[in-house]
Parts: sequence; C-alpha cells; structure tokens
Amino acid sequence: MTIALLVAVVLLAFVTAFCTGFHDASSAVSTTISTRSLRESTALNLAAVLNLLGALIGMLIVPLSVGWAVSLLGLGPIIAASADTPDLIGIALVLMLLATLAWEIITWWYGTPSSTWHAFLGAALGASAALGAFEAWLPVIGLLALATLLGPLMGMLLSIAGMRGLLALGRTERLRVGHLRFAQTVSACAVATGHGLSDSRLPYALVVLACQAAGFPLADSLWLLAPIAVAIAAGTLMGGHRIIRTIGRRLTSLNSAQGFVAECTSALLMALAVVGFQVPISSSHTLASSVVGAGAAIGPRHVRWTVAAKIVGFWIATPIVTCVITAMGMRIVLGAL
Repeated sequence: MTIALLVAVVLLAFVTAFCTGFHDASSAVSTTISTRSLRESTALNLAAVLNLLGALIGMLIVPLSVGWAVSLLGLGPIIAASADTPDLIGIALVLMLLATLAWEIITWWYGTPSSTWHAFLGAALGASAALGAFEAWLPVIGLLALATLLGPLMGMLLSIAGMRGLLALGRTERLRVGHLRFAQTVSACAVATGHGLSDSRLPYALVVLACQAAGFPLADSLWLLAPIAVAIAAGTLMGGHRIIRTIGRRLTSLNSAQGFVAECTSALLMALAVVGFQVPISSSHTLASSVVGAGAAIGPRHVRWTVAAKIVGFWIATPIVTCVITAMGMRIVLGAL
C-alpha cells in the first residue's frame, strides 16, 4: 500500500471515530437528558470523558494485532483476493469507509440511530462481492442477520422484564425518584464507557491493518491509536442532538425508571457482545429497542410504533445500502485498473 493510501485510510479512520462519537456515543446519555436527570451540557461532557476512558481501556485490553484486525473486520476474503495487487486493499478500505461515513451522515440527518458496525460490514461485503469473494461471506451474512434480529429482540424483552420488576419494587415505596435519578446517572456512565470500549475497536483495527499493509511495524504505529480515542470524545461533545431527540423523546415519553432500565439493558448486552457472544450486536440497536421495551412495559400506547418501524427500516437497509455503494465503487476502480 502506498503512503498516500495509508494517509487516506488513517484520516478516514479518525473521521469515522469522530462520527461514531456524535452518532452513537452521545445517544448513551439521551435518556438522562430527556428525563432531566442531568443537564444536557453536563451529560455530554460526562459522556465524552467516559467514552475517552473506554477507548483508552480498549487500547490496553484489546489484542492489537494484524490477525485480530483482519478477523474483527472480516477482511480475510478481500486480502486473499487482492494479494497480487497490494494497493487494492487500500483502495477497498477507502471505499468502505466512505460508504460507511455517507450512511452515518444520512441516518444522522434523519435522526435515526443506526449501527456503524453493520454499515462497515455491509461495505466489506460489497467489496468482497466485487472482487469475486462473495461465497466466503455467506456465513457472515447469516451472522449479521442474526445480530440484527437478536440484539433488538433481546433488548426489548429484557427491558420489559426489568421495567416490570422495577414497577413491582416501586409499589413497596422503597424506591424513590431521587434513587432512580442517581441510578440512571450511574447506568448512563456504564453505557458511555461501554460505547467507548466497543466503538473504538473499528478505527483501531483499520489503523493497525493499514499500517501493516504499508509496511510499518505495529510497534511504530500504536501512537496513532490514542488520537482515535480523542476523536470519539470530541465527536461526543458535538451532541448528535437529532438522534438524542429520537431516542429520548420521539420513541416514548421516558421517565427516570424507564431510562435506568433501558441503559442497564443496553450495558449488559454490550458487555455480552464484546466478551461473550462475539457477534456484531449493535449498541445503537440495543439502546433504542430497550427504550421501546421500557415504554411497552407500561402499555403499548406509550410507544410511538410508527417511529420505531421507521428505525427498523433503516436498520435493515444499513448493510444493503453500504454493500451496493461499495460494490459499485469497486467495480469502477477495477474497470480503471
């Protein structure tokens, strides 16, 4: 890979980290903002610090290696298909990142929480198809479909169960609003830290893989990873207000109890996804579905189902759109080579 392609991939990885901050990570505190448990500026500052902390923790506990990066990003078929043309992997990474960022901006504009991971995996599928390595992705397609279904379903069911348990506890008068607001702040901190840990892995892996493809030793490339953590925190400070409004106000009218349950459910599923299931369960999917579940536990009329249906439509479209965009871009590049 040429130096120009390396620079392009690294810069786009930084931009992806920044967009992840305002697109995904700021939504971690959307419920605390909507329930007025924290002021918006306080919540965003807290989320930015904790996202930075989570991303830095990720640098210490994630096995930063080329093998890990290839496996995480699912780029084995692309690397095998482009072995004779080293620059092709760099071009593929650039196109995949551009498609992912384009979808991030579109979904942000419409105020829809969506998965950066699913967008990137869809883009990787498109690049693989253009290179004739589609068959190797068939198991991944099944895994992606399972994650799209499993994450929201588990989030909704666990949130319903948790909300009903909390309502039963509330009837004993042992749980008061002040307790719930404090608990919601703690749970929001856990979600924000989990976001930083989970969402930093994608740009980390991209930088590691690009540096290796360009011939730079991994030990000399690690200094590029710390700015990624800073970029996620900076993006979080931007707020992502459109998505915050959707999760915190448009899906259902949240109270502190609902916000606490939704955030606890999301934090639990993120932890399971990272260290347990090893499947691409989206934090955005689980948080939004947990909010729906918290509203549905009180009564179906408390959920705005048309908004929820629109969000699900975007979730289904995410890997399809990025797959098509990247495949078209790769076809153009291959035709020009």
